[in-house]
Amino acid sequence: MAFPKKTILKSFVWLSLLGLALSLYLSYTHFAPPTEGSFCDFTENISCSLVNTSIYSELFHVPVALFGALWFFVLLMLTWNAFSAKYAPVFVRALFAWSLPGFLFILYMIYAEIQLEAICPLCTLLHLFILYILVASYLLMKHEKKPLKKELVKYLRPWVIFIAILFLVPTIIFNLPKEQQDYSAFAQCLAEKNVVMYGSFRCGICAKTREMFGESFKYIQEVECHPEGKNAQTERCAKVGVKRTPTWTLEKDGEVLAKTDGFTSPEKLAQMSACSLDLITTVTK
Repeated sequence: MAFPKKTILKSFVWLSLLGLALSLYLSYTHFAPPTEGSFCDFTENISCSLVNTSIYSELFHVPVALFGALWFFVLLMLTWNAFSAKYAPVFVRALFAWSLPGFLFILYMIYAEIQLEAICPLCTLLHLFILYILVASYLLMKHEKKPLKKELVKYLRPWVIFIAILFLVPTIIFNLPKEQQDYSAFAQCLAEKNVVMYGSFRCGICAKTREMFGESFKYIQEVECHPEGKNAQTERCAKVGVKRTPTWTLEKDGEVLAKTDGFTSPEKLAQMSACSLDLITTVTK
């Protein structure tokens, strides 16, 4: 029985396209307003949003998901060249070599999920894609004749330069100074008015809310409602009737004057607390 080279390469094309689409979706949800989270937020432990907005979701200020999209794009281009009988020996080896940084990406994300005690379902699906590509490209390489060293250098040197530029451009762009909203004064006003956020360290929308406030979130009064969370105050959460996180309350002398749950916009928080939205300023960082 002949080795199914073309079948494997065709599977690489489909996995590249699907992996590219999923990575772009994760990139979008990384920046999307934290209104609904992601369709793959199933529980507190199985949540794309929680992993995709954590401190591990960016490298050099670039979303890891965007790097993943670029990885699958390069994989697609390399696979396309591997169909050619003339270039196959070179590009089959390039496919295996390219799968190695993909495997390192898997290890990084598994480490992140262990630290967060959560699983990103779409990330796990992408990990399975990469593992398959790693094993299959190794088998392809074993069944392909070994190219001359000068052929490898001749055909792959432009690709090395192209890939370096491809990954360098977003790294530069995401590290340029840009305008950001500073919530410091607004968050301090919320604290003064005794507005409290009841959250959970495993809550995806809570994570996106913290990301929205940025460094200013340190001024927010947050109560941890998950029993396994740091400094958990489950009795206090039960007392104010927290049914899901995040829940925002306006309190006075131990009495809840107003309450809302789910993602709460700055506009709604301003209405609840009487803190002016003018306290939110724009700065360049």
